[in-house]
Amino acid sequence: MKTSVLNRSKQGERRLRLALALMFLLSVGVVAFGSGTAQAADPPPSFGNSSFRATWERTDQPIASGKTARSWYWGPQPYSISLTEKYADSPSGQREVQYFDKARMEINNPTRNQVTNGLLVVEMINGRRQEGDKLFVDGGAAVIPVAGDPTNTWPTYASLGSVYLQPRPLEIGQPVVTSFLPTGMGKQEGFKGDVQTNLAVKQNGLGIPQAFWEFLNRKGQVYLSGDYGEATISDWLFSTGLPVTEAYWTKVTVGGISRDVLFQAFERRLLTYTPSNPASFQVEMGNVGQAYVTWRYPKGLPQVSTPIANIFLGQQPQWYEVTGDVLNVRTAPNTDAPNPERTATHPYLQKLFKGNRVQVLRSVKGEEIEKGNDLWYQFYEKPDLFVYSGYVRKMNLQDLPTPAKTYAGVWVTVDLTRQMLGVYDGTRLIYKTFIASGIPNDDPLKDHSTPTGTYKIDGSYRPKSQTMEGGTADKAIGGDYYKIDDIRYVNYFFQDYAIHGSYWHARFGTYPQSHGCVNATDYDASLIFQLKAGTPVVVFRESGAAPNQAG
Repeated sequence: MKTSVLNRSKQGERRLRLALALMFLLSVGVVAFGSGTAQAADPPPSFGNSSFRATWERTDQPIASGKTARSWYWGPQPYSISLTEKYADSPSGQREVQYFDKARMEINNPTRNQVTNGLLVVEMINGRRQEGDKLFVDGGAAVIPVAGDPTNTWPTYASLGSVYLQPRPLEIGQPVVTSFLPTGMGKQEGFKGDVQTNLAVKQNGLGIPQAFWEFLNRKGQVYLSGDYGEATISDWLFSTGLPVTEAYWTKVTVGGISRDVLFQAFERRLLTYTPSNPASFQVEMGNVGQAYVTWRYPKGLPQVSTPIANIFLGQQPQWYEVTGDVLNVRTAPNTDAPNPERTATHPYLQKLFKGNRVQVLRSVKGEEIEKGNDLWYQFYEKPDLFVYSGYVRKMNLQDLPTPAKTYAGVWVTVDLTRQMLGVYDGTRLIYKTFIASGIPNDDPLKDHSTPTGTYKIDGSYRPKSQTMEGGTADKAIGGDYYKIDDIRYVNYFFQDYAIHGSYWHARFGTYPQSHGCVNATDYDASLIFQLKAGTPVVVFRESGAAPNQAG
């Protein structure tokens, strides 16, 4: 849709200025990484999203604020920026991850926004990187020390392959006295009287010493919903997982000093017990996150040239296509909920038709229409709009070609042939989605083509919401007059052409639909809205190609 110049001028006194917000976003420092080690930066990497931050805050905010003295569960701050990594079973084929000293947080499905904690230890022991629920990529076992100084050569994650899921004949209550050494199994009976080394339970067929079991289940200060309180610090299956080796003694150098350390590998973490440490720090989580980064990214973590790129990394909602002939849109996840109100100036969708597409913001539980399936998808906010999941299918976005000319930093492309929008950070595609562009016509009076060329986001007028009107009321030449309220996140890039949110159709990625503007979902338009004025926008059509006319 394209607004008229007259209408735009009437809005002039209500222009929305985003300068302060953009200055804040752009003031975030650039973080560089090399050789798998985070280099000093000010400020440190920020949290990828609020869910990552909340997960960290529960266990580690009390430590950071000085409310308690104990070893870190994640680390004092993120070890990396938020990244996207391949994951076959994620809706977009990618998942958002962020690394910490001790582990990795990940969101495999952005529609659920559930934080999980990867099986990094298992991957490093077996040398198989997990890139899907059942997809593994060989990477070679990690010849990286499990504890102590980086210069230690034993034990490594690779060496644990020989004891992986290998139970030993030790009963509950008996002390751990077996040592794991480069020369083979030995004895360490110097701590035989330490009850903390006695087996407390068996899980996964393997014994867990008292020191580790108490650590996994301990209560203490946590930070939750903006306040501190006493509770179980962490669900041990979430944070640590099941044991995958028995506990063993070994000798490692820590700060240049040789120490006796009891260690045990779990699915997600590696725990150490150092009797010579102060009581609150005798049990610690190994730096599994750092080790994994070194293993997976031997040339260093991927770099983002501008902080603003973090807006798009890992933020790819899944698209779904309607498979039934007609699908009702509801204002709540049940069939008793009414359709949204539809008026001339607020033409909200009441029904979707076969081939229509929605971008799912989140999945929620609701009415069970088909037996065993109570899942509904929300695709719009304010008003909240839902469709039943049983009548749509997940889509995979096709590849998006990189234009011949690229730009430094973050920039935007609009592919009129594929009816897609892409966001690049330099030459790296960091986001892609469906759009609907202007309808071309050989008759100049009816031609609403989106202009091709290289433009920039207009900094003089960027309304968060506005009324748009245009077209003509003359029925002799088409009669396509429109006036629509509450068009959100309007990003003008050339004259009266803009990338903006659209709620009155669901034909994204199929064929041109607008009066010239680039119709996007409100979600996608809101991401573009956070880019600074002057950001390049490249609109192109492949040479000789007609716009996508697929229904």
